[in-house]
Amino acid sequence: MTVKINQPNNLTQFQLNKPVNFNGTAEGNVVKVKLFAEQYKLSEFDVIDGSWSISYSFNRAGKRRIIAQGFDAANNQVDTHEIDILVIESNMPVLGIDVSNHNPPINWQTVKNSKILFAIAKATEGATYQDPTFMRNWLGMKEVGIIRGAYHFFRPLKNPQEQVDNFISLVKFKPGDLPPVLDVEAWPEKVGEQWKSITISQRIASVKAWLDKVEEETGKKPVIYTSPSFWEEYMDNTQDFTDHPLWIAHYTSKAQPNVPANNWGGKGYTFWQHTESGTVNGVSGKVDRNRFKGSLENLIALVS
Repeated sequence: MTVKINQPNNLTQFQLNKPVNFNGTAEGNVVKVKLFAEQYKLSEFDVIDGSWSISYSFNRAGKRRIIAQGFDAANNQVDTHEIDILVIESNMPVLGIDVSNHNPPINWQTVKNSKILFAIAKATEGATYQDPTFMRNWLGMKEVGIIRGAYHFFRPLKNPQEQVDNFISLVKFKPGDLPPVLDVEAWPEKVGEQWKSITISQRIASVKAWLDKVEEETGKKPVIYTSPSFWEEYMDNTQDFTDHPLWIAHYTSKAQPNVPANNWGGKGYTFWQHTESGTVNGVSGKVDRNRFKGSLENLIALVS
């Protein structure tokens, strides 16, 4: 007994407030199909000659998890099929947050309802630490259809391969997830002292080792998270890594952040963490807020 969504295909894009046509098949003893967008029921309908269809318009942009549930004549659920679709609003800002164990438990559905389209959670640090809130956040983002990402906080005196192993053992990337992120910074103060205790060539080599190995393991080119001051002071403003997307942390009232490494090799930033004191419904207290430089279509191209 099976139910299947034949159209649209996974990750197909649609315009906001325009009808989306869903159709599929149902085999065996499936006599009824219920269609959901996350936990919201869109409709239910009887199966006719092994097929079903519905047209629905979405009034909120973002990623939508579509779930088709098949039921038999006794109203027992016997099968389910899921896809994601993308509802696009022209000129819509692509906003996100990043979180860690410093944030209280998060209501991800409320976060999504606040027009947050992506979120990045701390996964690991150094060779052994794994954020105790990561898995709850990782699964919660996926469940509500927020485009999700994960980052590793780099410790310069720890073996890069051990840090790779720590990250890869915890984070299992799926299609539609953001690329892995490497967080390189001099905070807290003791981490800054660790960076100062090794040479610039050692710093570059260690960061490169992590990035190359994670790309090999995941098939995704990692993003680098850093600040202009760190990159200039601790990484000698090198352009060696400008083939990687940049997530820049710069808290300023200016319209654009400062971007190191000659505007990141002329490519500019990809993500901008513009405040560490933001507020978002669904998150208690302050939270880091971010912007993606580009449209939602551009973000989907990145995760694809």
